Amino acid sequence: MGFLVEPSARETFTPLELTDAYKDFETRGPQYLDDETGIKAGAYRFGERVLLVYEEAETGLVILIRPTSPKKVCSQKFERGSWVRQLRTSAGRSRL
Repeated sequence: MGFLVEPSARETFTPLELTDAYKDFETRGPQYLDDETGIKAGAYRFGERVLLVYEEAETGLVILIRPTSPKKVCSQKFERGSWVRQLRTSAGRSRL
């Protein structure tokens, strides 16, 4: 299985953050699955920055990309050595 880091993600995240998110996606699996398209996805929060990781169903290619509107993304946050799930409301406030 291959992976692709979009330029937007490469410019926004450190190599360690990209690696951590990719490894977590591969190890723990996706947070979301679109039944219609078969796309699997996960969202990861690093401070105020959000990274989307998704796998294309047909090719199996994993893509890491920075979304353009992070306020409506359900995400995970890496905190003190573990991933903490954070749900974002449309108003941008965190829900636990």
